[in-house]
Amino acid sequence: MTLPSHATAPERRRPQPWLRSRWYGWLCGGLCAIVLAWQPAAAEQLVIDYVISNSAQRSAWLAIVDQFAAANPDIEVINNGFPQEQYKRDVQARLRTGHADLAFWYAGERLRDAASHGLLAPLDAAMLTRLAGRKFLPGTLDGTRIDGKVYGFPLYYYAWGFVYRKSLFRQLALQPPTTWAEFLQVCARLKAAGVTPLGLGARSGWPAAAWFDYLNLRLHGIEFHRKLLRGDIAFTDARVRHVLDTWGDLLRRDYFFTPTLDQEYDRVLPYVYRNRVGMTLAGSFVAARFPAAIAADMGFFSFPTLTPGMPVYEEAPLDVLVLPARGRHPAARDRFLAFLADGDALRRIAEADQTLAPFAGPVSPTVQLGAATAAIWNAAAGHTYFFDRDARAALVPPAYDALRGFLQPPYDTDRTVRQIEAARLQLRQAPGQ
Repeated sequence: MTLPSHATAPERRRPQPWLRSRWYGWLCGGLCAIVLAWQPAAAEQLVIDYVISNSAQRSAWLAIVDQFAAANPDIEVINNGFPQEQYKRDVQARLRTGHADLAFWYAGERLRDAASHGLLAPLDAAMLTRLAGRKFLPGTLDGTRIDGKVYGFPLYYYAWGFVYRKSLFRQLALQPPTTWAEFLQVCARLKAAGVTPLGLGARSGWPAAAWFDYLNLRLHGIEFHRKLLRGDIAFTDARVRHVLDTWGDLLRRDYFFTPTLDQEYDRVLPYVYRNRVGMTLAGSFVAARFPAAIAADMGFFSFPTLTPGMPVYEEAPLDVLVLPARGRHPAARDRFLAFLADGDALRRIAEADQTLAPFAGPVSPTVQLGAATAAIWNAAAGHTYFFDRDARAALVPPAYDALRGFLQPPYDTDRTVRQIEAARLQLRQAPGQ
């Protein structure tokens, strides 16, 4: 989720024409006119827009592109790498102009919006049959199903939950809590032992949004959550106030580690490693940052339940490749997707990114939180894809600003909901909304 600050230049994986040495010999012999009159046919291009998250993921992805290029010398692959935030700003424009044949994107409302505006093509029946034969998890396909059509080729998924040190919990005779009452007891025990219960680094906004999402899901369920983020329900609704009041109670008890509240999410991790912070809510991808010496001591558990009888819904972002409707090289695109579906490329990407591949089978032991992530994902009654993927795009920045403000005393619920509601109303009044 944290990314480099600059886009990488397009990386071309160009096949070598099989007649190159022959033409070179004739050229040296002075036959320039013949060479110019009869050039080998140009390779078909395949243009991919991809988000680069970290060096391990980039290396895995480029190795896969190279492997495909070597096996398909008649296709020239042009890989455009982007940092995440720039890509989110530019992707709609790139889809409209047909820059790419395949593009990285996210399951959720943002994908639905692109599909509804005719910017994407669905996977065809032959590809869906191929994915079914490869035993892709139905949930990863349903996550991009819109009006009966699948608009995303699943790359990997992960879940959110609390990261903690198992040895600290053993030392204090604690068990991962499953209910809110148990969670509060764990927080109280940690604080009594001199350990700040919770860590949060909210400079970028999205780590705070995870808290909002989960409290809303646990209190009010998935349908209310989806309608709220789509802008169909006012943020001044009493149920939203309940979410923030519940969160504010934790803040007023001094359960959050204040030195990192205005820093990036990864600045919390060293405090967890050193037992100064007991737990942090994070995506399971965070395992890529665990020091090898303590990786086996890191645990992961689901956000506790709050409302009795409420089905357990989980935040489980799903990253996909989409087919831009104006892509210019459909044959090359289909060959690349078949290559991904049939081989071990998706497993290699997931291992590099500490996420889970989208097909059934045992979890790779090299994914540190893989078994716990899979258990959380499989037990869920349904999945959401994260605030900035499920909400209207224009709502995200003002909501993140408001949530960051809420983390500061006096933890003002009224001010926060009014600030987000003003943005929602402005969005609804905008032309075309």
